[in-house]
Amino acid sequence: MHHCPKCGRRFEKQGALKMHLRDKHSGYYFARFTAPWLALFVVVVLGVAAAFPYLTTPRQVQATDTDREALLNTYLTGHENLAMHIHPKLKILVDGAEMKVPANIGIAPDGRMRVIHTHDETGVIHVESPRQAEFTFGDFLKIWGKNLTSSCFDRYCGKIRFTANGQEVEDPHNYILRDGDELVLEVTTTG
Repeated sequence: MHHCPKCGRRFEKQGALKMHLRDKHSGYYFARFTAPWLALFVVVVLGVAAAFPYLTTPRQVQATDTDREALLNTYLTGHENLAMHIHPKLKILVDGAEMKVPANIGIAPDGRMRVIHTHDETGVIHVESPRQAEFTFGDFLKIWGKNLTSSCFDRYCGKIRFTANGQEVEDPHNYILRDGDELVLEVTTTG
């Protein structure tokens, strides 16, 4: 035998008691039977909403030097799942005259792109990688196929000066590329 906790009425079946509570004592019925499920539903929805950004964001794991070398030889299939997407800008001056940075450095004839590439002659270097890595100016030169020594850039020899954001850099090859960098490579071939 089951009895109503609110009015004491007796019922032979549990289902009949539940119907009585729903019809005659709706506030109690809601608090006893509906509210717990509603609370559980809200907690689950809030948990999923809180976890969604974490679960859908690519992990930003720093690549090792070995990984970085492998990434340099990787061709991207698109812009999805990038953990790194930066745009330093390079200006090259030879005896004061600007030399354009060619378009499509690091882009294959079929359109596939290396992690470091250019799209146009503006000097913007695109660094787009599925993993975080410390890509260097030397990495860009390697993909471009250009040599830089202490006295020569490509076929231009003389005094070499490399600056990043207005500050002179002693070792351009190991300079780590950052978003928004303003890079200038100057070659002075005359006295």
